[in-house]
Amino acid sequence: QINFKMMFNNIEPRSREERAAMNNKEAIEKLRLNERKGGYHQYAENGGLNQPDPQSTYFISEAERFDRDFAVHDKKAREGKFEKKLDILEKKKMQHFERDNLRWQRMDEEEKKDNEKMGKLRSMHKAGKKNMSSAAYNPLTLEYDSTLEGQKLQHHDEMAKYRALQRSKNIDQKANSGYNILTGETRQGVQAIGKPQFNPSLPSQGQAFQQNRPFQIEMLILPQNFIQL
Repeated sequence: QINFKMMFNNIEPRSREERAAMNNKEAIEKLRLNERKGGYHQYAENGGLNQPDPQSTYFISEAERFDRDFAVHDKKAREGKFEKKLDILEKKKMQHFERDNLRWQRMDEEEKKDNEKMGKLRSMHKAGKKNMSSAAYNPLTLEYDSTLEGQKLQHHDEMAKYRALQRSKNIDQKANSGYNILTGETRQGVQAIGKPQFNPSLPSQGQAFQQNRPFQIEMLILPQNFIQL
């Protein structure tokens, strides 16, 4: 008995679509690229626009594709735009807040530097003492100011008087005797005072302002019978 299956190679006939595709050069190249073997790049057949890759940007699920509620979609779009606008406003607000905070810090630092500079000028020079007397006493009443400078000036004047009396006492003791050469009576020498001590006491702010205020000359009221020469 003859086995015809071993003698003949039976193959499935090609369909009409396959025979039409064999005449398409692009389809033949794609088929050969897909069937080639070896260490070549494997051709991945694209599913087309109707079957996109789930990782692609134009993929959409069936539930989303058949979602026809345009009101909900429009509401979500408007909410997204509103949230984006709020985020932009919040970022701008934080930027403006940080900018104003830095500006106020810079202004505080400049004011602190100016105060320190003015304090140094007041302590070392006469700058910063405008409309104030350069002397630590009142030139009209000749009274010392109650400030620290006035107390220093008063102590300086008292020390000058003390040194003058000490000098007079020394000259009197070395140049004269203990009695009057004309009358023979015991003479009274120069009496020196005790050495003044400097004990400053800082006045209150109101007293310091009262002492350091600009001098004001009051208008003199003259009598009616005053005759100006």
